[in-house]
Amino acid sequence: MARLSEQGIRLSSMSPSFLNSNSTSHTWPFSAVAELIDNASDPGVCAKQIWIDEVKIDDQLCLTFTDNGSGMTPNKLHKMLR
Repeated sequence: MARLSEQGIRLSSMSPSFLNSNSTSHTWPFSAVAELIDNASDPGVCAKQIWIDEVKIDDQLCLTFTDNGSGMTPNKLHKMLR
């Protein structure tokens, strides 16, 4: 059985080549933001609100994106990340 995170989600691993190809798919920061907003409005997700917050993680300022859409089941999330 797969290891679980503290939230009960099965942990996944990714190859470095996937991470590299995924990170280069958005050559402009606003295209990545636009995709997150677009994903929130996908059929079946139906988010009505999106929050963008600034947080500090390991002394780095980061943006977090949260919506009130239906989200993914833990199994769907695991399949997407593997």
